[in-house]
Amino acid sequence: MLNRILAGLGVGGARVNLVLDQPRVELGGTLTGTIKISSGNVDQHIEQIYINLLLRSAYITEDGEHCLEHTVGTLQAAQGLTVKAGAPEISLPLELRLPFNIPISYGRTAYYLQTGLDIKRAVDPKDLDPVTILPHPPLRLVLEALHHLGMWDKPASGSYNGRYQLFEYRPTTFMAGKLDELEVYITSAPDRLHMVMQIDKKTRGAFSKLVDDLDLDERHVGFTLFNRDLKSVPQVAEMLREIIESEYRKIPF
Repeated sequence: MLNRILAGLGVGGARVNLVLDQPRVELGGTLTGTIKISSGNVDQHIEQIYINLLLRSAYITEDGEHCLEHTVGTLQAAQGLTVKAGAPEISLPLELRLPFNIPISYGRTAYYLQTGLDIKRAVDPKDLDPVTILPHPPLRLVLEALHHLGMWDKPASGSYNGRYQLFEYRPTTFMAGKLDELEVYITSAPDRLHMVMQIDKKTRGAFSKLVDDLDLDERHVGFTLFNRDLKSVPQVAEMLREIIESEYRKIPF
């Protein structure tokens, strides 16, 4: 009886451990590994074995800094499993396919896999493993192209606010002295990238603060880049250069 009470409190009960084959995966790729379940001191029935893909980030608004934890998706790995006391370790395969339209690991945005055992009338055993979600080749080309243009990541670049991921840059060569900053929002799809840029012009003169407060020095532009058209970092950098310069000239102040 004592063993059952302790197992219900998480002491001497079944345990779970996720062993990943590779903790780094590109958007659209597949995470694989093995879920290992060790028996405890009593028989226990596991209602389900689940895996949550957790995203943690921090973002800044006018109200200050906010922390965010978001469950991107949940996988039910197994259900209705009885683990006998003292039984050999149980191993189950894991295969988790990632979508394209999620944020990547960047700056303050990080991912974890939370593996849990759902056991009635007991504290659910859990295991937490960090994973890194990398940009797939088209997105990597765009991010490298922005750096190629001399765009330097600001401290908050890569933050995710629950709706979109923001890449925030300060120009160091191209457009230096002309732009305050460049904000970029990117959503990936299997065959294309949807991008929105906010171009913030550096203003000077007596009315610069008023212009800035009214956002009259900003220009938003949205466009789509197809994967088939993205060949190299210099080529993509030139595409982005033309867009930024063209939109900059349309800002009246």
